[in-house]
Amino acid sequence: MTVRSSVLVAALTMSIAGLLGGCSAGASTDPASRPIVVGAGSTDLSQLLAQIYAGGLRSTGTDVEVKEDLGDRADYLAALDRGEVTMVPDLTGDLLRTFDATSSATEAEDVYTELNRSLPAGLSVGDYATAEDRLAIAVASGNAVDDGTTVAEFLRRSDVTVGTVEGEVHPMDVRTEGVGSPSFTGAGFSEFMVYPDAQFAVDELNSGAVDALAIRTASFGPLAKDLTTLPDDDSVYPAQNVVPLYSNGVLEESALESFSVVAGELTTADLADMIGEVRSGVPSGEVAGRWLGERNL
Repeated sequence: MTVRSSVLVAALTMSIAGLLGGCSAGASTDPASRPIVVGAGSTDLSQLLAQIYAGGLRSTGTDVEVKEDLGDRADYLAALDRGEVTMVPDLTGDLLRTFDATSSATEAEDVYTELNRSLPAGLSVGDYATAEDRLAIAVASGNAVDDGTTVAEFLRRSDVTVGTVEGEVHPMDVRTEGVGSPSFTGAGFSEFMVYPDAQFAVDELNSGAVDALAIRTASFGPLAKDLTTLPDDDSVYPAQNVVPLYSNGVLEESALESFSVVAGELTTADLADMIGEVRSGVPSGEVAGRWLGERNL
């Protein structure tokens, strides 16, 4: 399998960093001078998180608009740079990889610390939540491969097949995301099966068609509850905690405090359940509103 070109990754990182470098110049120092717009990309997770944080902001009396379908990460970061949105919820590990592709941090606090250090002028992040969408290796409950096997040990094996869900986990990421971990020397297996959705993937796992699934802990949805996640004792895969990224000088203190409130309440299980609702056809705003209401937010 061909490994992603480090030159291309570096070029993309430099391009985005350069694009965002002028954020501080365009940001107003008067919090009341422009509306608060929460941006979201094209994924269910991104749009759900935007609705959750927007609801938290509204609880402080802030007038909020949600702008969805902005595209991928580069697109909504560009919208943040242009001042079209005020903040976007995202994941710590993915943001760190965007702003500093050379970082080897994988533990949650280390990733957050290095993310803060790597942010372009004019941008800040709020508290990160325990909720995460981390890459994980999952097996069917009771599967023999779960007999004390860690992620690092599993990845070194050459006799296993791993399934992924199309558009959720790229097979290349399963093999390469952990290269920054000093305990991970590379994956031994090379056989992947890509499935159209989570239910299909779980059915194939239970039938023995694959030995494990590479999943995102929240994006996979509520079916993740039926799986056993292998322990990642060596932090092979970097932390991917939910975090708000925002432009400086725009938000009131009460708005910033609402980010901390959301961070203190949101869990990975909450996100997985809500993702399931959204994919069943319930609007993300309605799902987020119910979650916020249950917590008096």
